[in-house]
Amino acid sequence: MGVPELGYDDKRPPYKRASKGMPAAVAWPIRTAACDKLIGRVGQLAGFEPPVDITSHPETKRLLDEPSPARWRDYKLREDLLDAVICAWTAAYWHRHGLERTQVLGVPERPNDDPLIATIIAPARPEQRPA
Repeated sequence: MGVPELGYDDKRPPYKRASKGMPAAVAWPIRTAACDKLIGRVGQLAGFEPPVDITSHPETKRLLDEPSPARWRDYKLREDLLDAVICAWTAAYWHRHGLERTQVLGVPERPNDDPLIATIIAPARPEQRPA
């Protein structure tokens, strides 16, 4: 989440999992609140470059209109849809900004000048990118 557009300065939001060892009953409300907060921030990306408008489709609009559900199965569907939106926006971000605002993670050293194969492209602040 290394982009100022999403407003997370030092760590990822805990919408995937809360702290290790935390009881599920304590972790669940932390996760769902973090998910809802992240969805709200993603919902504001329509005004950024590149834009993504999650209100443009009924399924993604529901992310904004409904809070995180209490049932795990329903939450997992919500989480997966949010991840898909973030992945699509990251692809647009990479296309728009390239290495100026992203980093390539997990690239193995390649012998013989073979082309590099990215395993993860991640938006990144200047201090997060290698020199």
